[in-house]
Amino acid sequence: MAVLVAGGGISGLAAALHLVEAGAEVVLVEPDDRLGGMVRTSTFAGRAVDEGADAFLVRTPAALDLARRVGLGDDLVHPAQRRALVWQGDALHLLPPQVMGVPIDVEALAATGLVTADGLDRLRRDLTAPATPLPDHDVTIDEALGPRLGPEVMAHLVDPLVGGINAGATARQSLAAVTPQLDRARRDAAHASLVEACRAQVAAARAAGADPDAPIFATPLGGMARLPAAVAAAAEATGRLEVRLGVGLASLSPGPRAELTDGTGLDVDGVVVATPGWAAAEVLADLAPAAATTLGAVEHTSVAFVRVALRPEAVGRPVDGSGVLVPRSQGRAVTACSWASGKWAHLAPDRGDGTVVVRAAVGRDDDQGAVGLDDDDLAGVVVDDLTAMLDLREPPAEVDVRRWPRAFPQYHPGHLDRVARLEADLAAAAPTVALAGMHLRGVGIPASVGGAQAAAARVLAALDGS
Repeated sequence: MAVLVAGGGISGLAAALHLVEAGAEVVLVEPDDRLGGMVRTSTFAGRAVDEGADAFLVRTPAALDLARRVGLGDDLVHPAQRRALVWQGDALHLLPPQVMGVPIDVEALAATGLVTADGLDRLRRDLTAPATPLPDHDVTIDEALGPRLGPEVMAHLVDPLVGGINAGATARQSLAAVTPQLDRARRDAAHASLVEACRAQVAAARAAGADPDAPIFATPLGGMARLPAAVAAAAEATGRLEVRLGVGLASLSPGPRAELTDGTGLDVDGVVVATPGWAAAEVLADLAPAAATTLGAVEHTSVAFVRVALRPEAVGRPVDGSGVLVPRSQGRAVTACSWASGKWAHLAPDRGDGTVVVRAAVGRDDDQGAVGLDDDDLAGVVVDDLTAMLDLREPPAEVDVRRWPRAFPQYHPGHLDRVARLEADLAAAAPTVALAGMHLRGVGIPASVGGAQAAAARVLAALDGS
């Protein structure tokens, strides 16, 4: 049984491991000269600092289970700091107890100073207002939550937190695809109040045994790049994986037959396409044109991560927490920043060159201006934002820019229905070809891993039934 996996990011690697462990012979092609995709770690300020994702969620078990399976279980660490803050009104405010930005303690929110008295009064109306059912079809996050929470809570909490998941705007994002937990809460027939529905979710999780103090995130010591490296090593150790770097998948035709970018062709039994959505659409154009058209309509936005090293004495307002969310109402290029040296004990100043390391994210789907700047200008804009946020008293000791073009898919209302339709179209045209990646059902490493394993399982099932 020969299977091609296109894409050497965490999705492709997770699919490849699943396939070889099931006995398949796998060829994995990756156009880049390295594996790992957007999961990359490099030396910065004397430490191994991530250039993209710096952790994965552990409450969604796919990534955690995979890390343990490939031998990283004993090397996983959790954030030393879990408190997050919000930069609003040129001050740093503690993020109150919430579910995806929906406050579950109105008085705790009041104590943060994040919203005005009018904003608090508007939120309290949710607790007593009659039910306002949503339509059966999918709607935007703003349409679903705004009438219950009010504009201040949406702008200062929900949009910066939820919008940061895939660099999008809640005014355009699908409630069902981006925040399924809030979709369930908003449609909870037992609770007219959204705040009460979210409280009930938290109470139900605790009653089921969830530990509210359990770590939310984990990362391998030495950086997230260790995860794809370990997955690749585990797959290669079976003797059934061949990796071809610098080679991509150009097109697929019935068979399936794969044409590669180096001019060679492969006749295989099955294929997992784990490339970015826009690339997958190009690959499937001849084999499954209906699926390709739907997939090609998924918008993607570009982001950048800027790593900044600061002498501790240069920071007039240090962050007492893991990082800071930046609402778009602040008018800044930075959308969020991670106080990496406080968040992770292994990135503390004394573990490197003595500096504090901050990682700043830039880029939203409705604001690509800063991402379009050259590296020097982008770094300058980020430093200006950090100067205002942290009261910097001198220039950084080191700055580094990492760009991720067309990296984050945008889930607009109806996204999940469109994904189901394109997968049905693909299954009809080529039952032993499956898709994996963030453009389908979730952004982040756990969603990528789980989706890739499901794609590999679909290919195996189709081959078993053929």
